[in-house]
Amino acid sequence: MNSKILLPFDDTDSAGNTVSFVAEHLNKEHEITLFHVVPDTAAACGLDSPSLTPYFEKERNAFCRMEERRQAMMKEILDAARHVLINAGFSKENIHIKIEAQNKNIASDIVQEAQKGKYSLVAMGRRSSSGIKDFFMGSNASRVMHALNGIPVIIID
Repeated sequence: MNSKILLPFDDTDSAGNTVSFVAEHLNKEHEITLFHVVPDTAAACGLDSPSLTPYFEKERNAFCRMEERRQAMMKEILDAARHVLINAGFSKENIHIKIEAQNKNIASDIVQEAQKGKYSLVAMGRRSSSGIKDFFMGSNASRVMHALNGIPVIIID
């Protein structure tokens, strides 16, 4: 039986470990979606006001260029993860990459995608790119696990 698996993905080792786990342990007939939520840091790029100081405007432009480079790198990382799954025996037609801008918060966006897409399983890394934030505010994996009802979640370290 083919199932739809949602694999929330960022640029952490934990996400890479999740791809490796899925590649090694899950049925190669499953349909996998590598799902990346683009954090709302790009909102700062849209700031445009006569009240902005020239210094802030210059720094904003540097930040926006860095953000564009980070997104390009993320696309390369997602493509590499897709190839790991294909090399493990998954059909390339069954591996999808989906990138969406952050809507509410990353965990809520993952939950919404899992429910809307009628996924059978969510497999995700335990740690996000901000370990300190996870410690104080809780991890996205924990929030997703507690918010999803009826969809199993596998959390990989």
